[in-house]
Amino acid sequence: MAIIPNLSEIPDKKPVEAGEYDLRITKVKLTKSNNTGRYGCMLICEIDGEDNAESLFHTLWYGNFDDGAGHKYDGDDQDKSNTMWRMVKDFMRAIGLDPEQETDESDLIGLEFTADLAYNDGMGTDDDGKPVKLGNPRNEIVRIQ
Repeated sequence: MAIIPNLSEIPDKKPVEAGEYDLRITKVKLTKSNNTGRYGCMLICEIDGEDNAESLFHTLWYGNFDDGAGHKYDGDDQDKSNTMWRMVKDFMRAIGLDPEQETDESDLIGLEFTADLAYNDGMGTDDDGKPVKLGNPRNEIVRIQ
């Protein structure tokens, strides 16, 4: 007698084809880049109506940052820091939030918006131009509607 049954009827989660989709933010967390030490806000989104779609991860990377709780990054000159923060402002406006107000996790969770998604096959090329796997296939936000 099998301890685990045949699971062939259970569909795998996978990225969707490129296109326009309705997204809903389901989780938000502060994250830190292992490469740069930069902090950001990671948004985990579900694609509405796509039960077998993988969750979409989108990170808003911050410029110079200090939350007063031990999370600090000051590796950018002023121009670079402002550029990073402008991208956060643009994203916030695009999803209907006021960047002139502080935003809490509760302001983001459950927020719905429409976006154009790209399909990234996870492949790239090495220095010799040969294909190399960089990661798993995934979706990426290209533009907020």
